[in-house]
Amino acid sequence: MQKLLSSIIVLFVMAGCSLQPATTKLNTTPSWIVNPNQNGKIGAVGSSMITYDQKRSTQRKLAITRALDELSLQRGVKVQMSMTKEESYTNGNTNTHMNVEASYDVREEITAHIEDVYEDKISKELFIWMVLD
Repeated sequence: MQKLLSSIIVLFVMAGCSLQPATTKLNTTPSWIVNPNQNGKIGAVGSSMITYDQKRSTQRKLAITRALDELSLQRGVKVQMSMTKEESYTNGNTNTHMNVEASYDVREEITAHIEDVYEDKISKELFIWMVLD
């Protein structure tokens, strides 16, 4: 009986070793992150980590702003940006408010659209590819 049990265990071990590991889809980075000018399109990439307020919408706005700033620089537009952050502490509660203002010296109008969006699943960094219209 003990030999039979040992034989069965050996068979299970051998069967388990012969199985191929399951293929997993790797988190591959899109090529436009490194090269935003593709297929005749003039583009730029903006990225953002998770922001102070942990809101996805704030992270997205910051990535879009960074992509637009990059496109503006490529087209020779002057960009001035100021950020003010106010924090208050009342009765154990912290309130944070951030105000972002940007001014552009535009000699030509820039119109662009979001071509693609990618989020790194590990770092949660958001990448937005914007392309000139």
